[in-house]
Amino acid sequence: MTGRVAGRVALVTGASSGLGKRFAQVLAAEGAKVIVAARRKERLDDLVKEIGGNAFAVQCDVTDEAQVVAMFDAAEAKFGLVDTVINNAGMTHANNAVTQDITEFRKIMDLNVTSVWCVAREAARRLIHAGPEKSAHGRIVNIASMAGRIVIPNVTAYNTSKAACAHLSRSLAREWARYGINVNALSPGYVATELTEEWLNGEGGAKTIGKSPRRRIMDETSLDEALLFLCSDAAKYVTGTDVLVDDAQSMG
Repeated sequence: MTGRVAGRVALVTGASSGLGKRFAQVLAAEGAKVIVAARRKERLDDLVKEIGGNAFAVQCDVTDEAQVVAMFDAAEAKFGLVDTVINNAGMTHANNAVTQDITEFRKIMDLNVTSVWCVAREAARRLIHAGPEKSAHGRIVNIASMAGRIVIPNVTAYNTSKAACAHLSRSLAREWARYGINVNALSPGYVATELTEEWLNGEGGAKTIGKSPRRRIMDETSLDEALLFLCSDAAKYVTGTDVLVDDAQSMG
C-alpha cells in the first residue's frame, strides 16, 4: 500500500460487513481518514478498533434523510469535510416478480437507489458550499452491480435498482461536472464475502461457478484497485463511468 488516498476524508456506508468493511479497511490502509456508517453500531465499533485512530463510526439508516444529514455533521466534526463517498449500503432479495409484494419492492428501491441519491446529494451540497478548490477533489463512488447490465433471474427489483444506480451516477456526474465532483459507479460480479458464503457453498453457488467462464468467484480483494483508482487523484478525468469488475461472469 502506497498512500494513494492520503489526506482524504472518506465515508463508507454499509460498512458493518462484507464489501463495505473491506472498502473501509483498504481506504484507511492507503492513508484516508474513514467514517464507517451502518445500522449495526457494535460491528462498526469493532471495525474502528481494528483500523485504529483514522476511523470513526456513525450509526445511520441511510434511508432516513435526517440521519444522513446528521451523519455528515458527525463526520465533519471528527475529521473535517468529507471529500470521498462510497455509497455501498444495499440489499438484494430472492422473489419472483409475480409473488413479490409492493412493500418489499419499495424497500429495495429505497435503499439501493433513493438512499444513494440522498447520500451523494448531501456530500455534493457540502463540497460545493466549501468552494471550487474543495469540490474539485470530490469523489463519489456508487456501488452498483453487474445485475444492472444483465438479468439475474428472480431478483427483478434488485436488477432494476442497480441499473438505476448506474444511471443515477451518470446523471449526477453530468450535473456536478462544473464543480469538479467526480461521480462513478463500480459494478461487481459475484464476490465471496461473509454475506454470500452460505449461498456460494450451496447448490445455487455451485451452479453459478459452473456457468462462469473462469469457473471461479472473486474474493473481497478483487475490487481494491478499481476502488482506489476511482477515489484517487489519478481519476481526475474519470467521471460518469460504470466500472465493471466481474471476472467475465456477465459473459457466462
